[in-house]
Amino acid sequence: MRPGWSVAGLAVARVAVAWFAFAVAAAAAATQAPPPSPWPEGNVEALPDVLVQALAKSGLIGRGEPVAAFTWTLEAKRPARAPRRTHERFAGTPPGAPAGLSPMLREHLSPKARPPRAGVSVRGLTVVRADDTGLDVVVDGLALPLEQGAQFQLDYHEDGSSLAQSCTVGALVPASNVHAAIPGSARTIDCSGRGRYHGIPVRVTATVVYLVELGVFLDVEQRIEAPVGRLRGGTRVLSFEMGPRGSSAGSR
Repeated sequence: MRPGWSVAGLAVARVAVAWFAFAVAAAAAATQAPPPSPWPEGNVEALPDVLVQALAKSGLIGRGEPVAAFTWTLEAKRPARAPRRTHERFAGTPPGAPAGLSPMLREHLSPKARPPRAGVSVRGLTVVRADDTGLDVVVDGLALPLEQGAQFQLDYHEDGSSLAQSCTVGALVPASNVHAAIPGSARTIDCSGRGRYHGIPVRVTATVVYLVELGVFLDVEQRIEAPVGRLRGGTRVLSFEMGPRGSSAGSR
């Protein structure tokens, strides 16, 4: 599976956000079928059972908050490359669908504009579609709702890269710390670990926030130490707007 990340960087930087590769958590089939997706590739109901089961096993989706309907524009600063700007529109968790899944339309704005493409967002961490069948990350100990002090582990393997990370959930802070228009609170999460990229040893630390009212994660800073030196990256929200209230109604 090759999901579209909300943060991308040079090859080593991809390892820095490996925990972001969560293709995580969903519940078993819902008794109430979701309505048709506004975008065909974003049809939650079309996801294969094997993928849904793998997502459910990781523990992120199917519990906790549904994804809200909202739009935002993100700017990802990437080591040794121009910042990347993307516009993302979340339709929200459909009625009856597992909390944490949402149709999402992403458009790359710069440095190279690309046509919008839809998919199913997994709490903002990754995008999955009907032709995805496997996961690149093993998640252990993750549980929603997040509580301060909780810990979970991530083990990532893909295309010659590997990374094992430990993550610790921190305190609640105002979500407006991320962008003034984002409502509610946010949980801070600190991750650190070691791995290799095609034989190159790397040490990675990352700061992530979970935006409680939105039901999504956002990595805000990554730091990589490698033989080539120290690299830093991060993501900021340039604009934000909530969608219609009541448009997300996933199961809990």
